[in-house]
Amino acid sequence: MRILSLTFVLLCLLTACTSPTAIPTPIPSPTATPQPLTGEWIGTAAKPDGSTASVILNFDDTSPELTIEPLIRKWKLALKQEGGRISLSTEGRTLDPFKKIEFSGTAENGSITGNITWDGHASQTHFIQLVSVTEEILAEYEGVYRFDSGRALSIIVSPEFSSSGLEYFGRSLMMTDFENGDLRSLYALDDSTFVVGVQRVVGAPFDGRIQFMKDEQGNIEGLMWWETPNDILSSPVPSEYAARVPLVIDDGVSYLSVDGTKLVGRLTMPVSAGPHAAFVMPHGSEAGTRDNFGAKVTAHYFLSRGIATLNYDKRGVGDSEGIYHESADAANLRNLAADANAGVEYLLTRPEIDAQRIGLIGGSQAGWLIPIAVAESEHVSFFVIISGPVASTLQENIFSNYTNDGESSENYDDEEITRKLRSLGFGGFNPIPYLAELTQPGLWLWGGVDKSVPVTFSRENLQVLIDGGKDNFEYQVFPSSDHGLNVTPNGLFSEMPYSPGLALYGPLTEWLAKNNISAKE
Repeated sequence: MRILSLTFVLLCLLTACTSPTAIPTPIPSPTATPQPLTGEWIGTAAKPDGSTASVILNFDDTSPELTIEPLIRKWKLALKQEGGRISLSTEGRTLDPFKKIEFSGTAENGSITGNITWDGHASQTHFIQLVSVTEEILAEYEGVYRFDSGRALSIIVSPEFSSSGLEYFGRSLMMTDFENGDLRSLYALDDSTFVVGVQRVVGAPFDGRIQFMKDEQGNIEGLMWWETPNDILSSPVPSEYAARVPLVIDDGVSYLSVDGTKLVGRLTMPVSAGPHAAFVMPHGSEAGTRDNFGAKVTAHYFLSRGIATLNYDKRGVGDSEGIYHESADAANLRNLAADANAGVEYLLTRPEIDAQRIGLIGGSQAGWLIPIAVAESEHVSFFVIISGPVASTLQENIFSNYTNDGESSENYDDEEITRKLRSLGFGGFNPIPYLAELTQPGLWLWGGVDKSVPVTFSRENLQVLIDGGKDNFEYQVFPSSDHGLNVTPNGLFSEMPYSPGLALYGPLTEWLAKNNISAKE
């Protein structure tokens, strides 16, 4: 089972600060184009099929190069430059997404403007120059930002991850919007100003612009947001201010699991008066750490709801002791469930945490260990499972083999594989007997095109439990979402970089309020 660091997540609370009266300094317009051209420039190209592509020109290497986001590959460019006029061209090979791309236009006054032709299909384009921002500066921007409306954003430094010729994160910052689910890369125009990409790892045509604001002491106090779909470098509409949400991070907390294994975690909490509801977040099958992207964005989301989060390094990973095992055999699942419950016991020692409102949230493989943990603890009051199987390990393995775990869509038929799973019977670990005994509120969120977990079969099994009287259980299936609840057409791993965002926040927010888990506004 591929366990993506699920980007379901949670964020922070506190009332928004009053919007400042100061107007951000406008982005300066350079008066001259460097000769020769340097740096990276990004713009849009229209393709013959009517779609668009985000194209990056890089003039820093020995010879100019072209990149098409989110592809890793670079194509060498032939460059001709006479005064302010430039022309560029590159030719593709058999398996490339184009046969020939050409550009002709001007490079002056800080911009590159002209016509770009993709396999004979011409369109006008405007390239803007990007800058490189240091990791130290980017790290200052990490956090949660809240608008007066209550809408909250998470800003996290982009991790590095690529696979099969694709990038899965942007180059500077990732922004998650907990109101509409947008998950987007940010592109730096200067040290504090960024444009918002149109998809997860696709920049142009941009969706808006962000400028981070500092107080008199130089601390980041908020950000300004412009909705500028037509002219990204000007402000045709008023900006909105989002105040940075204060938080408390207790990093490096440690506690012992039942077998004596030392686990190291991070507790993220609101600064408002507690006690706070809290979630412990066990990992999927991956070698997860307390500060990976999924852990951070989850903690940010819960913070936006006034909820604390305990993330921890999985046993055998990071600073935690023990031996890491990926397999979902019964012995390993019991160890992992005990580790989750050790986190619950630790939270009981913290006066900032409400002992009556501690829950578990996890995805994929955690869908097996959470029922064990809840059944064996007297202190878990609720739980959320993201893309977790309500099926046995044998049945899930059959499904993953059939779908190639989302690597390809060949010969996939949901009805056919569901019939096969029904006929197989359970084998290996089966979570259903544990679920049948639980009385706590539980929520499952699934993607309808998940290629790692048998969603149709799992939903049927959960519905049988609900029909049998387990009205404490709820679920929702998002038809066009994958294993990580990214919005994609077919649920393939390769489609994730093109996703506009995530599909889970609305129903999750409603469920938290319904069960008195969110902080009162």
